[in-house]
Amino acid sequence: ATRFLFFLSLYVVLRLSLTRFGLITLPPSVGGGSWISGPESLREVQLLRGRVDAIVTGVTTVLHDDPRFTVRPPGDPSKPPLRVILDSYLRTPTDSKLFAPPGPGEGAGPIHILCQAGANAARHVALERAGAKVTGLHSSEEDHVALRDVQEWLWEQGVRRVLLEAGPQLLSRHLEEGFVDQLRVYTGNVMGGEGPTMAPWFTRLRLSDRLDREVADDAVLESFVLPSS
Repeated sequence: ATRFLFFLSLYVVLRLSLTRFGLITLPPSVGGGSWISGPESLREVQLLRGRVDAIVTGVTTVLHDDPRFTVRPPGDPSKPPLRVILDSYLRTPTDSKLFAPPGPGEGAGPIHILCQAGANAARHVALERAGAKVTGLHSSEEDHVALRDVQEWLWEQGVRRVLLEAGPQLLSRHLEEGFVDQLRVYTGNVMGGEGPTMAPWFTRLRLSDRLDREVADDAVLESFVLPSS
């Protein structure tokens, strides 16, 4: 039991952008290169990234969005957080934007890929040559990297504050395990959308000190998440 006492100190913020329909993917009519959130909200996200020790995402987000997860002003790029990808089978492309060098005034933290122990050795070598550190962990019953092992690994790296920016499957797993302490949800001024909705999860959560505010055209929900009863 003492093995998991560290969860009391690891603080996880779930950050998510939704369309007005509560969906996480832009409709095809919007076009590539666009964002759900407006520029003012994106500036807030940069501030948030500059205040955490690690950004955690899943390989599906890497494959779909090709993100960089860097820190740019007004965030503090001098101490960029670890960029941690949960990738059970090492599907992260070696030409992902994650591996591109940071631009002027941009901070890019070390890349860590957490996979299932014994994953493809050739992919392991290729990703480390591209610039990542690859670590094998236990798998869960659902054939994913076990989130408890991920939490323990983060703690061992000195991580205390985590920003979770991922797709619905990984977000749902964190919520189901009770590994989310705070929500920050941006609803952009975009109609329609694609993909699953997180609405069923949010309606089941026990929230505390909820704050609803606006950032330009976006609505923002901030709240602490209470343990399930």
